[in-house]
Amino acid sequence: MSLDQIKAALLITAKEHLEEVCVELAKCDRLAFDTESNGFYAHKEKVCLIQISSPTEDFIVDPIAFKDISALGPLFADPKIEKLFHAGEYDVLCLKRDYGFTFSNLYDTMIAARMLGTKELGLAAAIERHFGIVISKKLQRADWGKRPLTPEMIRYAQGDTHFLMRLADIQKKMLLEKDRMEDALESFCDLAALEPNIRTFDTEGFWKLVGRDDIGGQAMAVLKEIWLYRENQAQSRDRAPFRVMPEDLMVSIAKAQPETREALAVVRGMSPYILERFGGGLLAAVERGRAAEPLTRPPSTAAPERKRLSDVEWRTFEALRAWRKSRSEKDGVEPVVIMTTENLRQLAIHACRDHGGDPLSPLSDLKRNRYGADIIKVVATARANGKPA
Repeated sequence: MSLDQIKAALLITAKEHLEEVCVELAKCDRLAFDTESNGFYAHKEKVCLIQISSPTEDFIVDPIAFKDISALGPLFADPKIEKLFHAGEYDVLCLKRDYGFTFSNLYDTMIAARMLGTKELGLAAAIERHFGIVISKKLQRADWGKRPLTPEMIRYAQGDTHFLMRLADIQKKMLLEKDRMEDALESFCDLAALEPNIRTFDTEGFWKLVGRDDIGGQAMAVLKEIWLYRENQAQSRDRAPFRVMPEDLMVSIAKAQPETREALAVVRGMSPYILERFGGGLLAAVERGRAAEPLTRPPSTAAPERKRLSDVEWRTFEALRAWRKSRSEKDGVEPVVIMTTENLRQLAIHACRDHGGDPLSPLSDLKRNRYGADIIKVVATARANGKPA
């Protein structure tokens, strides 16, 4: 069986059509979702496609064809409808960012696979393993913001949700058998609660570029002007900044500080395309940077560093990491399934600083009940012996 043998998805390109479909979808007890975005190509990323599968039919919603997709909101928010995703963090955050949707009752097949100790977490691998269907990955980096969509793109997008319900049914049996269902449900709740971090352009981001450490203050002033120039061009052309020009080329130009088009042309990494499109702007940026004051150190506006762990906190943290590694090997899962590294850090800090309190307070009830006794022993031994237990 191949994707070509599956009934074609229904393409939705109008608000009224979506509203009609959503009336029927609201009657379902579970729906599968996925999204496609254009962050690899556009300056300002946006959701370009939303795939939906009901138990009987597949749909492709085109939010570029029409802007108002608010009819989907009640489906995402309805606690009576289970919403299935695969690696849904990105999808949930994008949908919250672009449309302000809220979510409840989620199920993520990749999170479930991780809970089960599955080595290959990709959806294509899962579909091939369970259903014998090989899905080509050549459209993973497609520009989903372009129109018209090709039949091949629509078919590929359909495959991202068509199998999720059957896959989830297999996983749920295994989660119950391995006593991991509660862990999965806790992670699904965490997924629904995520909030998007709206990224803004960092005017001082050039300080973080690889290769800038060995250039002087005047070159840093030039690099700043090139950094600002590239962002301006990316915005005006709605292109991802790295598609305007690569960062290593920006550093090379700042080091060379060319004053003529001929000198710019021989800078390492320069291409005829970039020279033709941006040569004049780059030379102007170099000139501005050469006329500016040298930059010798980054501004002191960075977020404060996290407080370092004390010796006893570090020993406790290392002991907890060793325990997590041992427990994950015993359970046949990744260490992060047992507990995140940040969980361990907070446990170490709390256990060592709050002597009269509950050392397990940073944990959820589930993790407290499952691992609490072991953690208390590990912490006590580490603090008493001054070395990892």
